[in-house]
Amino acid sequence: MRIRFTATALLEIDQITRYVSERNPAAAKALIDRIENAIDMLADIPEMAQTTDEPRVRRFPLGSFPFLIFYTIESDEVVILHVRHGARRHPGETSR
Repeated sequence: MRIRFTATALLEIDQITRYVSERNPAAAKALIDRIENAIDMLADIPEMAQTTDEPRVRRFPLGSFPFLIFYTIESDEVVILHVRHGARRHPGETSR
């Protein structure tokens, strides 16, 4: 299945990797590798991730990194909506 990133997701990935890189370049490289591996898995098996309260949105955790990939499955592609820290408010989530 094809992968498409929203502009927001690309911006978030850039911000996350720049932040981590400034503090620990090796960790930033590992994070980029993990994001790429996760995207490859989602392209192969898009239904593998947990659904959310937001209709059609799924979330995939990045293992030892505290980030989540939020995405939807549309006809022939996986659309990456967000990549966010797990402690951040999730898309569609209201204030607590």
